[in-house]
Amino acid sequence: MVQSHGNNDEYFHSEAKVYSLRSNCWRRIKDVCFYLKFNREFGFLANNALHWMVFKTPQSDNRNLVGFDLGSEEFRFVELPDFCLDKLFWFGIKAMGGDLCLTATYREINNVVVDVWIMKEYGVKQSWIKSISWNEPHNISDTPVAVPLAFSKNGNKVLFNIAYKWCNLVKRGGKFVWYDLGSQRVENVGIRDIPTSFDVELYVDSLVPLNSNAPQ
Repeated sequence: MVQSHGNNDEYFHSEAKVYSLRSNCWRRIKDVCFYLKFNREFGFLANNALHWMVFKTPQSDNRNLVGFDLGSEEFRFVELPDFCLDKLFWFGIKAMGGDLCLTATYREINNVVVDVWIMKEYGVKQSWIKSISWNEPHNISDTPVAVPLAFSKNGNKVLFNIAYKWCNLVKRGGKFVWYDLGSQRVENVGIRDIPTSFDVELYVDSLVPLNSNAPQ
């Protein structure tokens, strides 16, 4: 997806293309109906669709979730749950366990609260369920950002990355903890020689090489 515009929105250009490994070429598809506004995040995969946070208009300050269906090659907006926008100071959305997962972090009196929402039925707003509401995440002050990464194998715990806001937008560094869904207890996860500044991304192994036509 490429978008460009001049000063004072005097012109605007937008286009979307898909690269095919089979044909080894790019082809243009139907144009997008949203604005990226300097968004540089990778799309995340859930329900056979890639997702990004975008803006519906250039003047909008509210981000919306859009999904690109890899089968139909069409974009569609996905409605978010109604959460505490008036108290919010950070929210993020990723895939966890194959489902869309939204994390809303906000202040309530003197506490920091982290709510984790899971979309059980893709594309249905009413299927968003608040699965976790965590007060004072690990007793970290300043501006903590708790990002759920994955469920444990038995599904009883959630792995969180406790990070910090940086330049009001980006998270850097922090630590990892297990959050027990039943007892609500927190257990630190020790990683030897972990750097002070890092990002966290999830990946899935694939047996299919991307350059399958390359000479051996």
